[in-house]
Amino acid sequence: MANKNYCWSIGTTSFRTSQLNCKIEKQLKLIDIFWKQYPHMKWNQQKTKEDIKKLNMSDDERYPTQVLYYNHLKDNEFLEGGTSLRDKDARAKTSGLVNLGLLDEERKITDVGCSIMRILDNDSAKKSNVFNISEDSYYYLLQLLKLQINNDEFKIKPFIALLYMIQKLDYLSYDEFTYLLPLCKNKYDVIKTVNEIKANRIGFDIDNIIETKILENQQYLKMLSTFVNTYPITDETFELIGMSGKSKLYDRKYKPMYDSLVDLVFHLKNGNIDERIDKYNQLFDCCNEISGNAKGYWKNYLFFGYRKSNFDLEFDKKFKSLDISKIRNIKDFKTFFFLKLHIIKWKINLEDYFDLNRRYFSLTDIIKFGDDKIELDILPKYYFKDKIEELIKEPIIEDEKYKELLYSNVKLEKISKLYTTDISELIKKINKELHTSLTIDNFKTYLEDEKIKNFRNLIKNKFKKENLIKILTNIKNRQDKEVMNSVTDNADIPTIFEYILAITWYMISDEKGNVLKYMNLSLDADLLPKTHAGGGIADIIYEYDEKVYPKHNLIIEATLSDPSSQRKMELESVPRHLAKDIISTDNNKDYALFVASIPEESVILSMRSNRYTYYPKGNGEYIHGFKIIPINIDILINLLKKDIKYDYIYRWFEEAYKSQIPDPEWFDKEILQKI
Repeated sequence: MANKNYCWSIGTTSFRTSQLNCKIEKQLKLIDIFWKQYPHMKWNQQKTKEDIKKLNMSDDERYPTQVLYYNHLKDNEFLEGGTSLRDKDARAKTSGLVNLGLLDEERKITDVGCSIMRILDNDSAKKSNVFNISEDSYYYLLQLLKLQINNDEFKIKPFIALLYMIQKLDYLSYDEFTYLLPLCKNKYDVIKTVNEIKANRIGFDIDNIIETKILENQQYLKMLSTFVNTYPITDETFELIGMSGKSKLYDRKYKPMYDSLVDLVFHLKNGNIDERIDKYNQLFDCCNEISGNAKGYWKNYLFFGYRKSNFDLEFDKKFKSLDISKIRNIKDFKTFFFLKLHIIKWKINLEDYFDLNRRYFSLTDIIKFGDDKIELDILPKYYFKDKIEELIKEPIIEDEKYKELLYSNVKLEKISKLYTTDISELIKKINKELHTSLTIDNFKTYLEDEKIKNFRNLIKNKFKKENLIKILTNIKNRQDKEVMNSVTDNADIPTIFEYILAITWYMISDEKGNVLKYMNLSLDADLLPKTHAGGGIADIIYEYDEKVYPKHNLIIEATLSDPSSQRKMELESVPRHLAKDIISTDNNKDYALFVASIPEESVILSMRSNRYTYYPKGNGEYIHGFKIIPINIDILINLLKKDIKYDYIYRWFEEAYKSQIPDPEWFDKEILQKI
């Protein structure tokens, strides 16, 4: 658990990762293999400095097991780049799994970790729990409900704190989640923060809250007193009062900026404009020397968008209106500067931790991170509503009992006596709140209908036709960063391609049918895709009732593999998936669409030749002839641009399938030229 003495986060900023589900799952598999290779080694065994010197080892080999594990990750392409501190990096890569209780402190897989691995091996996506979430998400939820921080500074259950704040406030803004939640050290802080937000949510000043927290912190008060009473101020003073967790040399860079501000506020206060502009230029240069995101904060505060060449009388007037310019004595100035320095440092650290906390809390699939607010999904909202007041008051568990609970695969009811898995009670609460008359029999249908409704809103707001065309173009050109920015970075590009393809086909099909069921993907609480370690790309199976065409299923297979790899990767799987579907539906009208960025010619010919194929159904019966239509991403884009719907597409594909044009000419004449 990463934490300073004023805030907490889950995991560590040394291992900030996209596709967290997939990375956790891959690492569980890799560490399982590692311990089978090195069963007698200990994670924390050390070499002494004398051993290192005698054996001519590098400093990073003080922890040999950790170095071996780092190399194991590297050999299995889990890591990119390199590091001079392999043991430290190995600890960072595993710390989040330890926080979640999937590994113990010796990095051995716990019962919970083994349970998640079993889910991966079985490729299970069942939702047989009270929250109606996938089995792996349910395990993560159980772990986060157990999670606590218990040390001299903190006695808090972070996830319970989040649930409490959302329940009491209906939602959290991103500022509240980022800057206020992680500052809560105990249940009293959580309750106090909620009351403060309730009292004045619109006029809430984050900086004032952080300043109050700084002034309540004895370590910071001590440093403030040192700064105020030190004269003269030196580089060493800033090394001391900067309280940097990294190199103290970073804080030396504040000394020239401080000196320039002292000159402007006191010595040149009534100086002529030319002298002050020279000093503004100097101050601007000093700000540019500050490291990291702090530079932007200071420049925004001191220069409000002005550039070095634009300082004039108007700027001088604005600068003199700043709070720091109105201070009349050096002690108050030092206090203001110290607080400003650390408010900015705290905000930067909290922003750093925001992404970690969001990713770990998102593993549960019950928290919705919308565009402007953070909410609970419908089931957890009502499940925790009448429990949260008691949950926040539950005591912190002592260390040994806590570890036993965290590492054990226990049922929800064992985590707290307040938890229950009685779905009927939950339905009663929802009926009372929403004035509905749901039953156990129709409850899941209601939830699916609500998801479809939310998904339609998501498409309307995030995936309009022009957005889909742009995303598909970026996928085709492998502009991966732009694709992830447009969709999510919690999934890899092939998974995103399948997700966008499913939405595109939903539009082509006049937004008919249960597309969430058809796409067979893992989605988070915001209905965005997630990548898992196992399985590979799932099929899209679109179901069509009889209309101007017969009742049938359309299997859509997507690939971004380069032409040289397509033959090996797709020629066996596409017919196999189609055969499996035809056998399950007993409908020979089912067919497949193969979508590639650039379909390779031999793959097109092989797909086409499947119209003559015999495939065994069992019991001496065969499927004769597969209808598989290959297209490229440009065709998909054209279908969107020209607003071509499935009624036309079905007839087009059927005519193409029956065409007698020779196979080498078929794709060009029946597919490319027709669109």
